Amino acid sequence: MGSCISRIIHRDSTLTNIIIRPTCITSCSNYEPDESDDVDSIDAEENSINEHIYFLNGEFSGSREWFANVGVMISKLPNLAQLTFDGLNIHASELERFWGKISASASLTTLIYTNMNLDRWEGGVDPPNLKSILFQRCTNIPNDIGYILHEDQISITKLQFDECSFVNTNSMKEIVAFATELALLPSITSFCFTSCSFDHVQKMCLVRCLREEKDSPDDLQIRVW
Repeated sequence: MGSCISRIIHRDSTLTNIIIRPTCITSCSNYEPDESDDVDSIDAEENSINEHIYFLNGEFSGSREWFANVGVMISKLPNLAQLTFDGLNIHASELERFWGKISASASLTTLIYTNMNLDRWEGGVDPPNLKSILFQRCTNIPNDIGYILHEDQISITKLQFDECSFVNTNSMKEIVAFATELALLPSITSFCFTSCSFDHVQKMCLVRCLREEKDSPDDLQIRVW
């Protein structure tokens, strides 16, 4: 994101995938508008590019409000289909409002969380047309992640975990609770767990519970590797 901030600001229709890393936050903290972005008044239609540039330039670079404005700009990208959060601190103060602003994106279909500690993660990114979420090399994923996603009213069809670890999934009772809440997702058709922190018995319990809890178990694809 740090290298394409100008394209985000001007709603570049060729941007289909954005990766946001901690280095992007540092880069954005050093943002200075160029001449084409030096808008000093809201002399434009509501929600126009100039209006958002005006609000962006009115905040301290890298501040919470500044990133909130960037989140709005990302949500306005017409063809952004995939967004990756790589190594971000989900509790970073400057990103507190950023997550929610992205949720207005009508084009986003895939979210990827990679190399992140998701301790006390509460969701909050819920674009209306989201279809797939991938968690990759993430740690401390909460046991109630299914409930969190359900509360966000996310209508995804695919949920994937690669090389992830979970909180409170050591006992069979905890595995059952984990699977029961994952099954709350009404439109889900595919679960995939690859090289996650489950032993053989836990894997069998997870698959059995997911199928038992879903209304149409025959239509559900479950892969646990």
